[in-house]
Amino acid sequence: MKTTRRLFVVTTGATVAGTFTGCGGGGSPSSPTAPPTPPPITGEIRVPLMGVGETVGAFANLVGGLQTPVAVTRVSQTDVVCVSRVCTHEGCTVNLPPTEGATLDCPCHGSRFRNTGQVVNGPAGRALFPFPARIQGNEVVITPSF
Repeated sequence: MKTTRRLFVVTTGATVAGTFTGCGGGGSPSSPTAPPTPPPITGEIRVPLMGVGETVGAFANLVGGLQTPVAVTRVSQTDVVCVSRVCTHEGCTVNLPPTEGATLDCPCHGSRFRNTGQVVNGPAGRALFPFPARIQGNEVVITPSF
């Protein structure tokens, strides 16, 4: 089989994504685990400041030129959280919450996550990767993790 540029990019991207997300498996969603280390992002991500309780989607540029979808939620007047939308079970992209207070739901196998990334129910056994985020003026700024 001849290796095309497209096949190389798809295969390499899947391998890198698998490395960042790991595969599902052992552990219950309620078992205590250390928070995962986020993959490094390049440059700041800025999104318009949303209302308290609102979640919006954005994309983080990862080292190597890959992008990963993220969910940014304003949890209070002064606090925001940002988590990867790549499910820690098998790497599907979790959906943004349809309403305030709803969970980030994986359409593939039914895992549900709080907007802060913690697992509500599996099969995912690990939280979504967090990214450092802060409110600056009328924007949310997500910063590199290196």
